[in-house]
Amino acid sequence: MTTTTASPWIKRPRVLPEARARLFCVPHGGGGPSSFARWVPGLAPEVEVCLVHLPGRESRLREEPLADLRLIAAHVAEAMAPLLDRPFALLGHSMGAIIGYEAALLLPAAPSHVFASASPPPHSVEEEPPVAHLPDAEFLAEVRRSYDGIPDAVWNDADLMALMLPSLRADFAAYEEYRWRPSEPLPCPVTVLGGKDDPLAPVGTLSDWSRLTSGICRTLLFDGGHFYLNEARPQVQDLVREALTTPAPAPAETKGLG
Repeated sequence: MTTTTASPWIKRPRVLPEARARLFCVPHGGGGPSSFARWVPGLAPEVEVCLVHLPGRESRLREEPLADLRLIAAHVAEAMAPLLDRPFALLGHSMGAIIGYEAALLLPAAPSHVFASASPPPHSVEEEPPVAHLPDAEFLAEVRRSYDGIPDAVWNDADLMALMLPSLRADFAAYEEYRWRPSEPLPCPVTVLGGKDDPLAPVGTLSDWSRLTSGICRTLLFDGGHFYLNEARPQVQDLVREALTTPAPAPAETKGLG
């Protein structure tokens, strides 16, 4: 059973009062909290998994999706605030990594760790020709050309794709309009995760996340493309558990952008 917090933006599928830490998972563009469902038992009982749930998908399907990434991050940070009574980390995949970063900047307490998956750092996001405004057929063709995260069974279900279309379009618009603003570096370690064959987050850009933290930053690569995380989940879960349940290393010198 999923426990909904006071805010619909965070779901707690398994509340663990004795957990040593919490992990807030932020899904990819167009994705919902169920994309991290298998993480819940995989990290218990040491780590409680909290799922970020954006409007316009799954049980919030009837709500209007937001097309402003910073506004999304502000809602996420507000919903997280009551749950920061123990060490916590954020793990965001693809666009979720940018949302996680922006939310971390707004929180009243610093994360113990940030995991950025399948995303170039915010200051290195390249401007691509916009597609969010295209007619439905053209938009979906562009999404399928560059984005391998939607199974064929979903693509071939016209009714299901019609339900997903508003959130997909809003997320692409939010990402296209996003521009990084110089900020204080994150005061915590950052682990950057990527697929060796991911064209959307080229390996050469991932190490640049180090410029956004005053803590240690490491980059770890796995076999696969943009959704390498589906196969690498057990290894990444081990990394998360270790990072949240063992003492953190001493921070490195600040490498922030200004």
